[in-house]
Order: sequence, then C-alpha cells, then structure tokens
Amino acid sequence: MYHSPTIVIGFHGCDASIVERVLLGDQLLPSKNVYDWLGHGIYFWEGSYDRALRWANKNPDVKNPAVLGAILRLGNCLDLLDTEHTQTVRETYELLKKELSALGMPLPSNTITDKNGISFNRELDCMVILRLHKFISDSIRDELGDNWPRSSRAQKRAIQNHPTFIDSIRGMFPEGDALYPEAGFREKNHIQLCITNPNCVIGYFMPSQQDTMYKQLA
Repeated sequence: MYHSPTIVIGFHGCDASIVERVLLGDQLLPSKNVYDWLGHGIYFWEGSYDRALRWANKNPDVKNPAVLGAILRLGNCLDLLDTEHTQTVRETYELLKKELSALGMPLPSNTITDKNGISFNRELDCMVILRLHKFISDSIRDELGDNWPRSSRAQKRAIQNHPTFIDSIRGMFPEGDALYPEAGFREKNHIQLCITNPNCVIGYFMPSQQDTMYKQLA
C-alpha cells in the first residue's frame, strides 16, 4: 500500500510577535472561520516559505510580516491528493446534502471571488469537512458503546486519541493566472495543510536568511 508523506515542512505566515511567542513556547491557535476550505485547524503552506510571506504581507491585520517554520508529522492524514480520500469527501457531501434537505435547509455556497473562477470563500467545503469530522466522532462513539465516557472532556479525549481521528488534512489549491495561453499550470498553485491534532507539530523553527554569496538550494 502506498502512503502520503509522513513528515513535511510547513510555513505559517503571521505577525513577527506571534513567531516570537511560539518560539518561546506558545501554541498557534486554530482557525475557525466558516469559509476555511479544509475545515478548522492550524494552516500551513507545505514547503513554501514564499507563499507564507506573501500571505502575511497581504494580510491587513499583520503589522510586521514574518514566517514561522514547522516540522510536521501528518499522522492520520485526509490527503485530498489521494482519490480514495476524495471519494470519502464526496460521500460526506451527499450525506450532508440529504440531511439539510430533510431539514428544509439549503447547502452553503463556495463564492466565486477570482477572475479565474476560483473561490476563496469556501463555506460549502468547510461544512463538508466538518461533517466528516462529526461522522468519525459518531463512529467512535458507536464503537466504544458501553465504554463511552460520561463527561464531555473525557468524550473529547476519547475521540481525539482514537486511531481514526483525522490528525491533518492536505489539499492542493489552484490559484492565479495561467502561466501562458492555454497552459494547464497556474502561477500560484500550492499545497496547504490543516493541522487538527497539535501533536502533529514536531517542532517550530525560525527559517534562516539566505546567504546571497551562494546559490540557493531548493
């Protein structure tokens, strides 16, 4: 059986003050926006310092743009570059669609916000991923049966310690203009990671500055 990468380097664009605090022992807080395309969690750009820095530079809430590096163990990863996992997400969408229809509620939409038809407001995708998390949580509860804990804290711990709990999500995001007329490549394609299990983070680091006297190593 083939597997997704187990250990990767991720970069998180943020304010320099956050980088300093995390390197001193604080933790990054998960993003919980309704439009987060990979659901709720801590987001990283896989292997792309440049994209993380560009994001920080464009964010109006960031006063002093900086990049925090992280060594990440993906654990039980929902890898959306793997067709087995994309099929799971499709099935989750169908389940969510039926549930909302039965309640007389509409599905949220992914809003087109780019001239190339790319959505950066992914409320539908976020809800689908969150529904998948709930499906797994319910399955764990059914599996434990009589051993299901009584307190909410113990229940949360039982879910988050279970082998089927999704530790991370990995997805490719197409973005930007075509590299040339009729090209199938876009100038800003990237892979993003959403970390739901903080233990995926082996450690954080401050990316070193390149010495311009030498060639840069990719």
